[in-house]
Amino acid sequence: MCGIAGILAPGGGVTRAALERMSDAQVHRGPDGRGSWTDARGRVGLAHVRLSIVDRTDAAAQPMVDGDRAALTFNGEIYNHAELRADLEAAGVRFRTDHSDTEVLLRALGHWGVEATLEKLVGMFAFAYHDAAAGCCWLVRDRVGIKPLYVADVPGGGVAFASEAKALFAHPAIDARLDHHAFRHFLSFRAVPAPATLFDGVGQLAAGEWMRVDLSSGATTRRRWWDPLDRVEAPPASLDDARDRLAEVLERAVKDRLVADVPVGLFLSGGVDSAWLLATAAEHAPHPDTFTVRYPGHDRYDEGDAARERARAAGAVHHEVPLRGDDFASVLRDVAWHLDEPVAAPVCASVWHLSRAARDAGVPVALAGEGADELFVGYESWIRARDAERWNARLPRIGGDLVRRGAHAAGTRWLSWTAPEREMLRRAADGEPLFQGGALEFGEHAKHRLIGPAVAGANGDTYREVIEPLRRDFLARRDARDRTAWMTYVDLRFRLPQLMLPRLDRMGMAFGVEGRVPFLDHRVVEFTLGLPAAWRGGSGSEPKALFKRVAERRLPRDFVRAKKRGFQAPVKEWKRQAFGDRARPALVAFADRTGLFDAAALARLLDAADDRLWYGLFHFVLWHGAFIENPVADLLPELDDVRRGREAVA
Repeated sequence: MCGIAGILAPGGGVTRAALERMSDAQVHRGPDGRGSWTDARGRVGLAHVRLSIVDRTDAAAQPMVDGDRAALTFNGEIYNHAELRADLEAAGVRFRTDHSDTEVLLRALGHWGVEATLEKLVGMFAFAYHDAAAGCCWLVRDRVGIKPLYVADVPGGGVAFASEAKALFAHPAIDARLDHHAFRHFLSFRAVPAPATLFDGVGQLAAGEWMRVDLSSGATTRRRWWDPLDRVEAPPASLDDARDRLAEVLERAVKDRLVADVPVGLFLSGGVDSAWLLATAAEHAPHPDTFTVRYPGHDRYDEGDAARERARAAGAVHHEVPLRGDDFASVLRDVAWHLDEPVAAPVCASVWHLSRAARDAGVPVALAGEGADELFVGYESWIRARDAERWNARLPRIGGDLVRRGAHAAGTRWLSWTAPEREMLRRAADGEPLFQGGALEFGEHAKHRLIGPAVAGANGDTYREVIEPLRRDFLARRDARDRTAWMTYVDLRFRLPQLMLPRLDRMGMAFGVEGRVPFLDHRVVEFTLGLPAAWRGGSGSEPKALFKRVAERRLPRDFVRAKKRGFQAPVKEWKRQAFGDRARPALVAFADRTGLFDAAALARLLDAADDRLWYGLFHFVLWHGAFIENPVADLLPELDDVRRGREAVA
């Protein structure tokens, strides 16, 4: 894993100095080396900062160039590079490195072409490939969106790209400005849907998308090259066979992600997902390092005892990372800076501390359990939404709308303005699917009350712009009655690549630590989504039942079937301490000085006990101060240190 950047300018003029400035802004992603390259005409510039994981020799350094024919800068890992190398060598392709997955990717792209190569890759990746003969450059993001890729048009012509948005702002012609329209979507979902970002004029590639830039005209073409429902695997004959097959594809995914020339560890919670990853990984690579965050004095959130027992059973070298309120508050400005875009999840700070501990222990790769709940219906809230959707569909066509509108009217009178149930009733009354992603922040009514006068003119229909396009794609491939498939689909397309995976990538890469996610291997996704709904969680009351039966083959039954606690942090409790005493006046002052929030609505929210909504807004203030401007410098002066660092890089 690394950091990539580049400038594509049909008119020429790309310089190494500009590329180096972009690399400086994301040097934390690649502590092991750096490089840059420009073509002879100055139309293409590629840059790279290197985290050496596979083939750590200088021969595998990037950007990697194939004479005057092609050049590549690549972030990620190709797990099946050895098999692809063998196929290419059999076809007469020659290599100069011993086992570099970067060179395998470069040779494959040249031999098979971009689109054919993408179908063969197993891994996580974002890369830029310059094809000199075709006169174009390809920008590509992996199927599930594990690796990020930001893009921006350069005034005067051309495109700049980078692994992190902050690297784009090192370009003298690209500024960081808040996109007020995208801000409305952020309030809805805690994240902004690709291809938009929270920065005006800066976009991103969506998961499973490529972009081709013509170097003569500057014209761009974009296409989504992978959809989770397009290549589903045919289901086995029986549920028992399905469990056997799931165990097989999951084990292969774990084994693939143990391939490295450095130690591979694991972020371990007290839950079944990471415990199963550990038990499986330890069979193939004994005594891995494991890292668990603990919250001293907060037993409700602390999963450390269960994690320690799983680590002991697997023979792991276990590291516990205690996190207190002061530890949490002290890193929030750095968390906001490294995230690039705000992710309204307090556990980002927890992943920050885990990543630092992994780096301190000399473990630059960590497996993580992201994606298991989304694939196997692991949330009780999903089961409730599934059943509510089923009952909603059973209402008779005549009279049903009256019931829905009546329920919505009653909810408007009796439910809190921020209550999720109120938003669900509105969706039913408006004929929308009740489930619109696992990251609901503010419903439409609450959002309209919260938005301040500075954003009032940035109109937009969040459902029509964000969810309805995903719904159309889903219904073109799957029956609406497969409700859990819809839940998995919308989170694979939106919540995972834009919210959950960025927290793992950015917090890890702040310390040069690579996160790997076996549950999101595309072969696991395609197998799981090919199963009948009833096997995947379309019925029954037990979360993640299919996966749990597989997990019981390696883990104690009582542990596997214990009630899920979830990866959370005691922010509600910390809010009542000195941390909250600083955050509340900063939020109020921010609303007064920027007009982004309605001051009266914000005051009502701060008086309520909902710590999650409160935290998301404060995190936005931190992000705004780090990237846009700091209107509360008198209350949060430390944000100016972050800004000065950014301006020094630019």
